[in-house]
Amino acid sequence: MREILCSVKGAQRDYASLRKEGIEDLLQECLIHWFFMKEQYRSESGASERTFLNRVTRNKIADLIRRRAANKRRVSYESESLDAMDDDEKMISTKERILMVEEQTTIKITAADLPEAMSKATANLSFRQKQICRYLSEGMSQVKVGDVMNIPRTTLQDEIKRIREVFRKVGLEEYLR
Repeated sequence: MREILCSVKGAQRDYASLRKEGIEDLLQECLIHWFFMKEQYRSESGASERTFLNRVTRNKIADLIRRRAANKRRVSYESESLDAMDDDEKMISTKERILMVEEQTTIKITAADLPEAMSKATANLSFRQKQICRYLSEGMSQVKVGDVMNIPRTTLQDEIKRIREVFRKVGLEEYLR
């Protein structure tokens, strides 16, 4: 019994997925598993009953670790009706924030503000997006830019959409035509 307890404690210490479980719960799972597996013990195999118990315990712990890791990758969602009325003002404000649509405001950029707006927009671009802007401003076609940068056409078009969105947020939408 002490060996099983040491094995469980060691596994709990070594694996983060088992740390949230109580030591008694893990020990109970291992002992229940042993209870059902003990009938499979064969003395003619050459292993002692104690060795078999340790092997069964290690296998059960490994199985628990695998199951916990698989459950960690699963995402569970609790759905809540948006039509349901809550007395809690905090919940209502959260729902309102979720349902709010970002208001698209158009900012008018003057010629004097253009350099500042351009530097603000390009600061929010990745290196690859900046390269795409440079090639397109030099007059290259999208096909040529894709060939030069060795990226698929659909990926390039997605990057251009992201660039347009960044420019739109800064108010440079009219300069993208």
